[in-house]
Amino acid sequence: MPRQVLLIHANTLRPPVNPLGLETVGEYLICNGIPVAILDLAWEQDWEERLRQMVAAEEPLAVGITFRNIDDCSSATRLSFLPSLVTVVQTVKRHTSAPVVLGGVGFSIMPRPILAASGADYGIAGDGEQAFLEFVKRLQSKKDVFDLPNMVVRRGNEVFSARRMELELKSAPVPSRTLFDNRRYQSEGAQVGIETKRGCAQPCVFCADPLAKGERQRLRPPAAVIQEMSNLVRQGIGWFHLCDSEFNLPIVHAKQVCRAILDAKLDEQINWFTYASPLPFDQELAELMVASGCKGVNFGVDALCDRQLARLERLHRIVDIENLVNILGKTGLNFMFDLMFGGPGETEQTLYASYINALRLDLPLVGVSEGVRIYPDTSLSRELYSDQLAIEARLLEPTYFFSPALGHDPIGAIREVLRDDPRFLLLSAPGDARSYNYAGDNWLTEAIKNGARGAYWNIIRTMRGNG
Repeated sequence: MPRQVLLIHANTLRPPVNPLGLETVGEYLICNGIPVAILDLAWEQDWEERLRQMVAAEEPLAVGITFRNIDDCSSATRLSFLPSLVTVVQTVKRHTSAPVVLGGVGFSIMPRPILAASGADYGIAGDGEQAFLEFVKRLQSKKDVFDLPNMVVRRGNEVFSARRMELELKSAPVPSRTLFDNRRYQSEGAQVGIETKRGCAQPCVFCADPLAKGERQRLRPPAAVIQEMSNLVRQGIGWFHLCDSEFNLPIVHAKQVCRAILDAKLDEQINWFTYASPLPFDQELAELMVASGCKGVNFGVDALCDRQLARLERLHRIVDIENLVNILGKTGLNFMFDLMFGGPGETEQTLYASYINALRLDLPLVGVSEGVRIYPDTSLSRELYSDQLAIEARLLEPTYFFSPALGHDPIGAIREVLRDDPRFLLLSAPGDARSYNYAGDNWLTEAIKNGARGAYWNIIRTMRGNG
């Protein structure tokens, strides 16, 4: 019997978010004959003692730790999650000599500096299923892992990264979704994540999704999505978040998924939320989404001003937003818009233009990010810094771009435009009256405890009377 791999979900924030990527990796290992043990820090009162007991019972071959988010993406709080990751890595190393391997979306955005700062031995950047399996096989055969695709390796004070390899989702096994307590995640986290695709080919100047998930869209067969949903429904899961970068890219696949839900009659048992792009979007898709159980969409719009949209290299314009709002109104599909204020070229005039257009379109709920989080290897970062390798470690600390045209107090300039309009929520401190920062929001956690379900923005909208 081969030695087991210990997988650790290190996120202890509330509301808790189910570790979709880690669960998928774990099931992939099991399907290939590798035994897996799970330590979920979200539910452990004394996780170090539990770790000690598990390692004493069986020394693992390797320890995998997922790192979902680098920080809370709020320029107001700038809360980094790296210190908590360092604590977990150091604690694991006190109890076992097994190699520690990092992975996850957050890690994949800045793999080299995170590995160096954390003290872990290895990392996997990008898709983890096949890469981690090959890593484990090399450990079993005592072979070097240096040349494995997706591997990030620390040798002394230096960190090396191999080429990326993307998993072809068409042939990937369908996860049973039984490794983690997803029913509890629904109960205390309001929803459970599932993917219909990976990757994003959009040219947005600021976005880290292509770094984490790849620039090429890889589609899951709708039948596989339905089978995974059905596996979760049998466990009592009825609230889903389809956590693709953009559900409607491509639109044909999105419609196929909706029709597959209807054909399987899952629409009678599930409610789901998702992210979507303003383009492409038509009335047929909206009607299919409503019919198949969609209860809300968060549209990454970023600006309501054509000049600013062009600077962010977004592909939609105001006329497309007007068409989208018309479709949403006709079909009754619940939605919110996310805007990003303070980006390249932003002025008080462009801020005001976005604000006025939000009022003109009578948007029910608008989330506003103040400033643009800078990630390495994005168009924005390359414009600001000539040496991306040299700047990586500095960007581990939450770093934001604000347009110089907004003056010495850009946040003040943004809030002056928005005034006290309740339809605009800010990524400010959790619990603030106008905040939709979910990281450690006790008010939101309590609302979920009392029965609220679904996307966090919709819970906030409902409970705070935004619509």
